[in-house]
Amino acid sequence: MPIFDPDTLAKWTSGDWKSSPKGSMTGFGIDSRKLKSGDIFVAINADRDGHDYLPDAEQNGAVAGLVNKVRLDITLPQLLVKDSFKAFHDIASSHRQKFNGTVVGITGSCGKTSTKDALAILLGENETLYTEGNFNNHLGVPLTLLRIDYENHRKCVVEAGINRIGEMKILSRMISPDIVIVTLIAPSHLEGLINLDTIASEKADLFLKSDRDSTVIFPEDCLKYKEFSSFFKENDDVIVLREGQPKGDVKPKESYYSIWTETNKIGSPSLLRLWRHGLPSVSISLPILSRGMGRNIALAVLAACEAGVSVQEISDRLPRFRPSALRGKCFQGRGRSYLLDCYNANPASMEDSIEFFKSKFPSTPKLYVLAGMEELGGNEKIFHVELGRKIIGEKNDVFILLGKKASWIAEGLLENGIREDQVIVLMEMSDAIPIVEDFNGSVLFKGSRTYELENLLPSWAVEENNAGEKSKC
Repeated sequence: MPIFDPDTLAKWTSGDWKSSPKGSMTGFGIDSRKLKSGDIFVAINADRDGHDYLPDAEQNGAVAGLVNKVRLDITLPQLLVKDSFKAFHDIASSHRQKFNGTVVGITGSCGKTSTKDALAILLGENETLYTEGNFNNHLGVPLTLLRIDYENHRKCVVEAGINRIGEMKILSRMISPDIVIVTLIAPSHLEGLINLDTIASEKADLFLKSDRDSTVIFPEDCLKYKEFSSFFKENDDVIVLREGQPKGDVKPKESYYSIWTETNKIGSPSLLRLWRHGLPSVSISLPILSRGMGRNIALAVLAACEAGVSVQEISDRLPRFRPSALRGKCFQGRGRSYLLDCYNANPASMEDSIEFFKSKFPSTPKLYVLAGMEELGGNEKIFHVELGRKIIGEKNDVFILLGKKASWIAEGLLENGIREDQVIVLMEMSDAIPIVEDFNGSVLFKGSRTYELENLLPSWAVEENNAGEKSKC
């Protein structure tokens, strides 16, 4: 674990220790309830004044506090700074700059976490630090960077998520990435990011506003946006990922990929094929993946190659990848199949999940349990209706639409030829339980995190593992 020197922290923050810390400072925390021994508690003025929780922090093991006002009624050593939040970022940035390993920054409208998880495996989990869960914002990113251990880590993978204009500039300067992956530009967080052009511009700040020259990797679709097309034309350290097999020699700034899937008695394996200038073509066996997940894996493989991982190491490590919780996991029970993909949702991820669900279970009746998509701004109804218009259903399919926002999908479904008796609109999630439990076929759960659709998964369902066996959920 890292150890932070008091004098160095004072220098990085232009701060002043009001009393000397007596124990080793080995980490940082922003929640007084979740501190570990050796943590510095960062007193942030947000919805609540973090300084009010300094006594709790001291009681829960904090060795010091980072503050912009001193509490005289406690014995906890305190580093007084002008702005504790900014100082927190300054410490994270300075700590990262001392790291001599490779830092990869990942952003995009969806697929960030899956790409991060795959890349961590490819880079070598024992020597790679990576974002825990989806701690990807202005609080999570510094917490990740401050976990870098110079002695044990050789690489660091940082997920960067935003929902407001200007946030990526701050994250970019902290992360200072050597390699950048942009997974996708799609409607997401439109309440703060307004439109697709703004999303693209803000995401591009991860490499445009960094203080170092990064190798940038993104899918071909990003070239529709000026920041990406200009960067591609003007820079050599860029790789555009195109879908399909190359028709000739692969150019230096290009790469190609394809996913081939075969369904048979032992399961549904996928084969990823990747072509990159200067490298032999790569063919890697994987568990079956959605189209979007396949693209994310290909981006991760490219980043691993740029970080110096050999093709053989990639081939050995990547088959260990599995989707993380609530992100495309398959379950079975009582002769029925369930696809749980409800960590989050936007139009792109909804379409990808539905397409994957249909391809994975082509011959069984299907139940689509769909909840709303959040943070889509003033045009949210249009996005839901349009999603319904894109779904091609079959005569035995059933659609459960949960809540007001999901109910808008019904309009598009009916326009696309789905019968009224196939569509069930429910305002209460509990009303869906008996329908799900009685349905004899395959079931998809997809919607934004706020709906917690995993609670509808029947208790008897068990998770499929790679060997086709089942383990308890």
